[in-house]
Amino acid sequence: MKKPIKVIISGVSGRIGRRVLKLLLSHPEFELIAGLVSPGSQYLGCDLGDLIQANAIGIQTVDTLAEVKKADVVIDFAQPEGFDELVDYCVLQQIALVSGTTGLSQDSFDRIGQASKYIPVMWTANFSLNIQILKNLLQVVKQTNPKGQFSITETHHIHKKDIPSGTAISLAQAIDSQNKMVKTAATSFKLGSVDIHAIRVGEVPGTHEVEVKLPGETFTFKHEAHDPMLFAQGALDAARWIHDKPVGLYDLNAVLMA
Repeated sequence: MKKPIKVIISGVSGRIGRRVLKLLLSHPEFELIAGLVSPGSQYLGCDLGDLIQANAIGIQTVDTLAEVKKADVVIDFAQPEGFDELVDYCVLQQIALVSGTTGLSQDSFDRIGQASKYIPVMWTANFSLNIQILKNLLQVVKQTNPKGQFSITETHHIHKKDIPSGTAISLAQAIDSQNKMVKTAATSFKLGSVDIHAIRVGEVPGTHEVEVKLPGETFTFKHEAHDPMLFAQGALDAARWIHDKPVGLYDLNAVLMA
């Protein structure tokens, strides 16, 4: 019998972190080591079972990993403020990192690249495999329609802090591999040749619509997430995949081809 995969959840009190926790506790192939919250969090020191309205499990949330047992994988859905410190911890402890934290700076992305020389790292803005398929498809569409006009509209719940969404940015970069984005209006942006419009309303888990305008036709791709549990399951699948892989920087294409 295989040993369980030991997991730390960073951002465990967040919208996706709680869902990862709930799924992980129902899978015997995983062992929960710790749940990390931000310093000063109202959930610091609470039993992790309380976060998902379940029975106490005897593990309290922490705001530092200094005295936590070594894990195999860290699953991260925290705020970007503590991201660099978390990456450094994973490198020092030789722990694989699976992260869906968005709103990162270029310095943080550079840190990911450096970390991938020492540990296996997977970062993606969206853990839906179908979003990865859409990104791959958009690259083909751009190659075959270089004069097409591409625009993206993303809609998310009112609690989402980063704007535009990391998924919208990654879709735009699949079309035009630019890093520089400019703000053109209060909720509108332009990344390379791609226009991005952001909407924040209600409790929408995430909707992304890509429109392609050509001289003789227009077509649209739309991905609509109905349940945030989709992203938690994708992250857990990624953790299962990455825990015994060699050092390197991976995306969901690696999971697709597994």
